[in-house]
Amino acid sequence: MRAGSILLTSLMLAQGCVGAPSSHRAAPGMAPGGRDPTAFEGALGGEVGRRVARLTVAGIERTVSVLVPRAREAHPPLLVLLHGTNGNGEGIVDECGAAPVAEQRGFVLAAPDSREPTTGDWDHAEAGERYWETAPDRDPDHNPDLLFVRAVIAAAVRDLGVDPARVFVAGHSNGAFFAYLVAATMPDRVTAFATNSGGLVRCATSQSCAFRAGATADCGRFASMPGWCACNGPALPIEAPRAGRRPPAYIVHGTDDPTVSVQYSCALASELRAAGHEVELELRANEGHYCDRGFTAAAWTFFAGLQP
Repeated sequence: MRAGSILLTSLMLAQGCVGAPSSHRAAPGMAPGGRDPTAFEGALGGEVGRRVARLTVAGIERTVSVLVPRAREAHPPLLVLLHGTNGNGEGIVDECGAAPVAEQRGFVLAAPDSREPTTGDWDHAEAGERYWETAPDRDPDHNPDLLFVRAVIAAAVRDLGVDPARVFVAGHSNGAFFAYLVAATMPDRVTAFATNSGGLVRCATSQSCAFRAGATADCGRFASMPGWCACNGPALPIEAPRAGRRPPAYIVHGTDDPTVSVQYSCALASELRAAGHEVELELRANEGHYCDRGFTAAAWTFFAGLQP
């Protein structure tokens, strides 16, 4: 990074500013002023503090945990944080250590709750679990969960003055897969994204591969290790976008994850880079399937270092 860029990043961190400057134009595909035209009812509220808000989107009432920091800009950034299967927004905020980072860095934090689909999907064998829908419907104008994220962003812009040019998405496990899908299908609304214990799957499901690397934290060495999975099916939840805007990615995975193989994050990083995305991959040796309390802080440091 050039000296001038380092100075700019330091100033941005000190002021709680990250990512694209607020002077950037609204992203392509959005209405003038950066407002998403998606229809919803309800509001996030404007008061400082942490609370649960309700939005009705596509006829479904949804809940979202919101934190508005006391010290913030007139048009602050937004982080949408996505939980894993059977989790909830309140829980992932605490698990990933997000609340103190939002207060210190001055960004609005929104952690929505998933729903219980009526059928299973590629990664959930049957109904009865709460998770983010990543297939078969990947259309942000139709998928109920993508519409919900659009509504959360639109409500944050309307109610809290969030800067639409500085919207970030992060997630853990099923929320990580969904964060990638959100960024891939809505690059006009997402500045950058971060995943923890997710990735890109070419096996039938994420459980199809049980590869664990233990103390080895080098994707280049994994293919020669016992248990490596030679899956070559279609990319799940979606192929890495190769056209249009390509949001940068910060990818974290424990090498000893027993639930979602580290192989998938290596695949995501590799395929995103091949498609022209900026990627930072962090493999954590011997760590398992959880969201480290330092994840949000590390992701925000990555976001802050991005060049406009």
